Amino acid sequence: MTENNEVLIIAHRGASSIAPENTIKAFQKAIELNADYIEFDVYPSKDGEYIIWHDFAFSQKDGKKHFIRDMTLAELKKIDIGDGESFPTFQEIIELTKGKIGLNCEIKAQNIGKDIVGILKKENINETTILSSFIFSELLAIKNLDSSLKVGLILTRDLVSPRWVIKFCEKAINNNFYAIHPYWRALNKDIVEFAHSNGLLVNTWTYIYEPIKDSELREVVKMGIDGLIHEDIQQARRVIRED
Repeated sequence: MTENNEVLIIAHRGASSIAPENTIKAFQKAIELNADYIEFDVYPSKDGEYIIWHDFAFSQKDGKKHFIRDMTLAELKKIDIGDGESFPTFQEIIELTKGKIGLNCEIKAQNIGKDIVGILKKENINETTILSSFIFSELLAIKNLDSSLKVGLILTRDLVSPRWVIKFCEKAINNNFYAIHPYWRALNKDIVEFAHSNGLLVNTWTYIYEPIKDSELREVVKMGIDGLIHEDIQQARRVIRED
């Protein structure tokens, strides 16, 4: 567990249960609700800006799929992604959150880790940021840049075999990672205890489109997790306070 023995609340795509996900509005709400971290994904645009969005592409009213990498920041800023909000940039998120809340930045594209680390160090927020990814090689590259950086390996939602979760824990431990981020249905107390006995934190995540009951969330918290990556901050805080 974390030093103060409390589960960290990591707002999944911001406070996305009450505001459009991955928007300034969602991240501002997370700050107002006193989450500990916000979680978001970064992709490079055509002109090299880092854009906050969950997927590499998005659909518009024309029914076509548009790729972030093929559009400039100016083009992306013209698009309404909900409640009049536009795609935020990584720099805008930093300006909004600096000194107020930690960042859990998910690296979604290959070979961008060096740039992201450079930005974090320039802004002096590397100590309050977790760099997470499904891409193991990208996390290794980040650790090679600076071994003190906090990196977290995310496990896919379909990886629910405890044996395989342990194997990925071992992989993270062997490379001095900070944390592992398994899907909540994959967890059991033995996995959490194994990770902790080897100095690895466990931040579990829920799926935005699959609501979790208070009773289910309560059982996850009781396993001794360190952080909960969850879209409903109010539910998370309610359950954690009960524990």
